[in-house]
Amino acid sequence: MCGIAGFMTAGRPIAAPAELADRLASALAHRGPDGDGRWLSPTADVLLVHRRLAIIDPSPAGAQPMSTADGRHQIVFNGEIYNYLALRRDLEQRGERFLTGSDTEVLLRLVAGEGPAALSRVRGMFAFACWDREERALLMARDRFGIKPLYAAATPTGVAFASEIHALLASALVDNRPSPAGVVAFLRWGSVPPTLTWQRDVETIPPGGWRRFFQDGRQSGGTFADTRDAYLSDRRRPQTAGAFREMVGAAVRDSVQAHLVADVPVGVFLSGGIDSSALVSAATSIGAANLQTFTVGFDTPASEAAAAQAVASRFGTNHHALIVSGEDVRRDLPLILARLDSPTIDGINSFYVARAVAASGIKAVLSGMGGDELFGGYPSFTRVPLAAAARRTIGPLWPAVAPLAGLLLPQRLSARWRHFAAADGGLVESYRVQRGFLMPEELDALIGPALKDDAGRDEANERIDAVERERLEPNGDEQPSASIARLESRLYLESQLLRDIDAMSMAHGLEVRVPFVDHEILGAVWPELGFHPSLLKHKHLLHATLARPLPDEIVQRPKQGFILPFEKWLAGDLAPVVQDGMRALSSRGWIRPETPDAVWRAWKSGAAHWTRPWGLGVLGLMVSAS
Repeated sequence: MCGIAGFMTAGRPIAAPAELADRLASALAHRGPDGDGRWLSPTADVLLVHRRLAIIDPSPAGAQPMSTADGRHQIVFNGEIYNYLALRRDLEQRGERFLTGSDTEVLLRLVAGEGPAALSRVRGMFAFACWDREERALLMARDRFGIKPLYAAATPTGVAFASEIHALLASALVDNRPSPAGVVAFLRWGSVPPTLTWQRDVETIPPGGWRRFFQDGRQSGGTFADTRDAYLSDRRRPQTAGAFREMVGAAVRDSVQAHLVADVPVGVFLSGGIDSSALVSAATSIGAANLQTFTVGFDTPASEAAAAQAVASRFGTNHHALIVSGEDVRRDLPLILARLDSPTIDGINSFYVARAVAASGIKAVLSGMGGDELFGGYPSFTRVPLAAAARRTIGPLWPAVAPLAGLLLPQRLSARWRHFAAADGGLVESYRVQRGFLMPEELDALIGPALKDDAGRDEANERIDAVERERLEPNGDEQPSASIARLESRLYLESQLLRDIDAMSMAHGLEVRVPFVDHEILGAVWPELGFHPSLLKHKHLLHATLARPLPDEIVQRPKQGFILPFEKWLAGDLAPVVQDGMRALSSRGWIRPETPDAVWRAWKSGAAHWTRPWGLGVLGLMVSAS
């Protein structure tokens, strides 16, 4: 886990390359406290920068940028390759000889010899840039889920890239104005889906994708792995429920074991829910000793600290708990926002638990993130198919029935119901009602003059619509539950959760590993789970396959999510900060002048969810800082 950055010109020397390297390295220092590496091509037209967090082969031999023996290829890489030993053995059988024990050298040799197609054989999380001296081209790629970030920007003089948008802005190579498409995408979803970002002229390399930038201005790109394929019904090899559970149990243990590969100790984020508790169970069942677990608690009945302690006691971990207050969040919010690469309505909890882990000296930690998407833990798995089925059942009576049903709902859900009632009944729009931030009518009522320009907004909407089609449309026939799993994974998980956890953990130089976000376990679970609906209930497929069972109170307790009590804090410590953020958004014309007060009143009266003022406030604070 590291921070990477660089710049390639169109063939002319980089102006003041040492100063540029300093700016990029300084902006990424928090991501890699263990080393600072730079490489400048002999003609001074390519610069690669690396900040190192040493996890595998922490010796100087594993430092980056790293070169092939002939000097043709230079790589900077962020992430971990969990099957690097198997890939190394395969390459050695073909005659390759290695100089280090690092996964970086394995990735370098693989890409140099076989190109981006070889990435389909890689198990891990990664983002890298590799310079090819003979092709005069820079290859960039990300893992198939986008666990590791990688941003690229075409500039008037070349192409820049970095692990964080902040580094690109610090380089002074890119425009620091917000992107209309990115802002509108956030208002639609509460996150900015790839390849969009909220910064003008900056894009993210797509998950499972690669891009090659040539010095003569040409570009090429493609996809080495498409996670949509995992959900297709025609991939199914029918199994009995018993055989399926056995296979998935083995896959869970295998993934956890793979994600424990490291030359430093690895801990576990423990929220007290089924997913993180299952990781602790699986880790101890395969022999992980002296396991350290970490959780965030707070002084409300919703705190999961007690549940986490129960799991820690059952499995004998060395447990650490941190209590967070609204005053803590108010005090730390400037630092948190300074580390976010995109506005978000989530992510704050990860900042605190990551800080607690890093303070203990642990460099790498497992997270249960992705378990809900993989095993059907969200309400959307039930609500979306039921809503679609009810609409089909009512049939031609729907136009008459829908308005009456809407009268029975709380006011804060009325716009969502109207959108569902008026939409075509398709899965994507039903999912938008469940997961979206603002419905189209709410967005139209809220946007200000900065988004009112017809040509500009049309262009923004066209870009967002294209991204939504790529993110949300299937590759073929799926079971309904498989469709929900795909949507939750490709939008909510990849666009928000993974990006937030990376930003918040790397703010403290901590590597977070996500065993449930792994193509091997994904292929074991789907599409078969779609044909066993009973195994979706309460994530039975996950907890029933564990060799060491979870405590009954963990399995039976209602799902509540790992969310801090923002509703309480908005009424107290966070109120001035959030209101200032909304006013800043209004003063710059992104929302109407009356919107901040209207949204605040709506939240106070119960007509809007707490995420409405919080999300707009965060967006405003980030816009005002740009």
